[in-house]
Amino acid sequence: VLNIAHGGVGVFAGFIAWDLNSLQGWPYFPALGFGVVVAILIGLAFEFLVVRRLHSPALATVATLGLFLVLQGFVFIPRRWGSTWGQPFISPVANRQVQIPGASYSVSYDQIILVVHVMLFFGGIYFMLRRTRLGLAMRAVSDDAVAARLMGIRQRLVAPVVWGLAFGLSGLTTMLLAPITFLDNLSLTALTLKSIAVAFVGGLVSLPLTVVGAMMLALLEAGTELYAPSIDGLPQAWPFILMLIVLAAVTRNGTPKL
Repeated sequence: VLNIAHGGVGVFAGFIAWDLNSLQGWPYFPALGFGVVVAILIGLAFEFLVVRRLHSPALATVATLGLFLVLQGFVFIPRRWGSTWGQPFISPVANRQVQIPGASYSVSYDQIILVVHVMLFFGGIYFMLRRTRLGLAMRAVSDDAVAARLMGIRQRLVAPVVWGLAFGLSGLTTMLLAPITFLDNLSLTALTLKSIAVAFVGGLVSLPLTVVGAMMLALLEAGTELYAPSIDGLPQAWPFILMLIVLAAVTRNGTPKL
């Protein structure tokens, strides 16, 4: 199921954590943890109330779009949140930087923490999917749900774990990005479009190819801003262009071969 609600869940959970930290006076890490728990609970509730009653991945994908719109509406309701277009979510290591030897720039601790977490997520998910019984069950249900049931795998126990894990990662990654890019409703939800584009590069099945697609998209955006700054809108258009190229490459006789 293509989860279009990923960015919306992350932003909603991020604003809850920001509210607890900035407005209610909670310490940073308990507020961040509570936001992640909220995201996980949303995933579990969505799987139980919506996805479980749908029998088509396409319908479930459309349902995630509906969830995205609902969560976007909830973000704008609390008046005390003020502007949702760029609230500072300051981490405990804000303003701490590491100078790059021989260079005129530095890297912030928040950026280093984000990169380290990405590598941990990548390695952890890979290990779980390849080396654990839960990961084997996830792959079996994804490949052939009917055959998985015949082998004794209970899809109703696997699916909540998948949705809870996905939504929890959405909340956590958003809060890791917020100290770098601000807690911004527009830019953070726009990352969902970029993630869908690079997921298409991986054919929705290959994590390494998805990472390659992400690096490719980043280089295209940065290269355009550096070498063709006069072309307005092109950096923002690259996700659409990349998706069109991939879809054209995998389509034969009008039938997608993903």
